[in-house]
Amino acid sequence: MVHTISFLMCLMLLGMIIVAFMAALLEFVLRDTTDYDMEYLWNHKYTLEDLHLDGRKEEK
Repeated sequence: MVHTISFLMCLMLLGMIIVAFMAALLEFVLRDTTDYDMEYLWNHKYTLEDLHLDGRKEEK
């Protein structure tokens, strides 16, 4: 009985650690700065070629 309770407490601890990690990850994703980055790029008028985002490889 003691081993069962100990095992269940370990599972609960592991579950709490996983939930805390997932909550922190969710918070990080929700506070993504993509909007700010896009505003910065728009204000500075970078082109896709300047940012190397045009998907084409440079010819030599």
